[in-house]
Amino acid sequence: MDEIAQLVHLNARSFLRRFKKATSNTPLEYIQRVKIEAAKKKLESTAKTVLEVMYEIGYNDEKAFRMTFRKYSGLAPKEYQRKYNREMAVA
Repeated sequence: MDEIAQLVHLNARSFLRRFKKATSNTPLEYIQRVKIEAAKKKLESTAKTVLEVMYEIGYNDEKAFRMTFRKYSGLAPKEYQRKYNREMAVA
């Protein structure tokens, strides 16, 4: 965070305040949302397992991934995949 703040010529606290005002998220929340959106797309469009998707988007902790996924999508990853995956629905 400090490095990013320096790049935009702000101290860390000012950067955090401006980032949150602009995005309504902290930087960590923003990163989590972006990763979960990427996971959702993969779960919708591929036959990959939840674990394969989890590793591909940069999570190494299964419990943390599942909790974060549920927080932002309202469903567990497997439930989401069953509900929205086009390939699996046809099979």
